[in-house]
Amino acid sequence: MGLEKVIQDILKRGNAKKQEILSLGEKERDDQIRAAEKKAREEHAKASARVEAALTQMEQQELSSAELEAKRVLLGTERKVMEELKEQVLDELSKYPADRRKKMYAKLVDNGMKELVRGLVYSNKADKPLLQLPSGMTFGGVIECKGGLVFENEDKTVRLDYRFESILDDLWNAKMREIYTKLFG
Repeated sequence: MGLEKVIQDILKRGNAKKQEILSLGEKERDDQIRAAEKKAREEHAKASARVEAALTQMEQQELSSAELEAKRVLLGTERKVMEELKEQVLDELSKYPADRRKKMYAKLVDNGMKELVRGLVYSNKADKPLLQLPSGMTFGGVIECKGGLVFENEDKTVRLDYRFESILDDLWNAKMREIYTKLFG
């Protein structure tokens, strides 16, 4: 019976050792599972943060793009309104009554005479009869314009542009900010 007791004792110690090894193995397995789960949560959090950051960046880019497009459309509309207003002013000038245009042309001729004593004067076809040119100035021909005059010296080296279009362009450019502010400010 002693041998059986030794075998029982060895089996008991073997079972205890087996239980100890299994317990250590289970503990190590549980530790590894917890570490893997922790790492997975950390990786998930990092990935979520990257995705969130990418989404935020994409939203910002889309918003910036939309704002830029809206500004572009608004500026285009404002430019169109400004151009239409300028054209309307030019049309109004060209429709002034003959007596008023005649007075304007007299002033333009005076201005032209200050620069050129002798030369040629050009106008559109409709306004030719309204011109009263002083001596030294002769009618040079018809030009395509809404109104106004162009002066040239006799050898055609100096040209003074007093067409309504040019005068309006100069005034428009000088007063652009003021006009814009009154319209859109």
